[in-house]
Amino acid sequence: MFFELARRNLERTKVRSALAIVGILIGVMAISAIGIFGESLKSAVLENFKDFANELIVSPNYQRGYSFIEERDVEKIQKIPGIEKAIAVKSDYLLIEFRDRKTYATVYELKETDLKSMFKVEKGNADLERGCVVGKRLAKNLDLRVGSVILINGNEFKVTGILEDTGFRYDINPNFAVIVSEKNFAILSTAEFSSVVVKAKTIEDVARVKEEIEKRVNSKDEKVTVFEMKRFLETITQAFNQINLFLMAIASVSLLVAGVSILNIMLMSTIERTKEIGIMRAIGASRATVLKIFLLEALILGLIGSLVGSVLSVVAGYGINYLVLRETRYVFQITTIGYVFLGFLVGVSVSILSGLYPAWKASRLEPIEALRFE
Repeated sequence: MFFELARRNLERTKVRSALAIVGILIGVMAISAIGIFGESLKSAVLENFKDFANELIVSPNYQRGYSFIEERDVEKIQKIPGIEKAIAVKSDYLLIEFRDRKTYATVYELKETDLKSMFKVEKGNADLERGCVVGKRLAKNLDLRVGSVILINGNEFKVTGILEDTGFRYDINPNFAVIVSEKNFAILSTAEFSSVVVKAKTIEDVARVKEEIEKRVNSKDEKVTVFEMKRFLETITQAFNQINLFLMAIASVSLLVAGVSILNIMLMSTIERTKEIGIMRAIGASRATVLKIFLLEALILGLIGSLVGSVLSVVAGYGINYLVLRETRYVFQITTIGYVFLGFLVGVSVSILSGLYPAWKASRLEPIEALRFE
């Protein structure tokens, strides 16, 4: 009965009710769509780092005067149990020449098996015995192709492969670099090991492996620093969560406007229906009954607006993801769908809160005074 009375009252002011619903709809859609896009963007970025979650980067402790990692320390690290692999890396910044073009780039020493396990070759192959492999951006800048002959510190090397663009990497970034074999690196440079990329068997092993590295290598002096890649991922996740929260806070302003609209509509409805409320109270309707009817009206407005807004937010989120990320598979994750329910709950909550004061005011009207109202 209460629901029917509330529905009938809203139908009497269709235009005002529709405007209130539209306000709630826009607010819910803004919050949910921004939440979906923010979570999708975070997932897309973290996707590039998911293979590094169980990695540790061992570097020389420059602050204590160490500029490289000693070979015996590399051997200690490689013997630690719980490690899937430990890739020792040598690097130097050397002159690269191709025809009339010159540039300085990082040259890495890697084993061919390590190269294949870490990076994908887009063109050619990873044959380091017959030549070198170059990063995609360096190849583009110098107009290199598979088979091109380049000079590294005056030594000729044939480009046997060009790597895929790997995006940002914290461990080894080959996009603007050249990778050569151990034998060839010894010809080019006298640089020692600049880092060791350690991959633990599981994420659970990371903390124990880090502790073991520091125990074995830094027993007498802090010669190396150990960085856990999962900490980097946690920082990225936290940053995205804060940005998403800020954007949703901005979007929630539209819901506040919708809440004010509902408050205004309900207050006007209270004034217009003062005599009707007086009659209801005179024939025995309690204050709780009047309060329930008005709150139900606000709830109906909130439910309709929030439901439609939630559905449209999925459509909007899908469209934004396609336009910006060119990828829509992140839209239907559990975390992103959670923002749809969040938007729905916030929309309904704002509607009810906005209807509380008008409902309370209506329930406090005295029957005699309400009947005398003109």
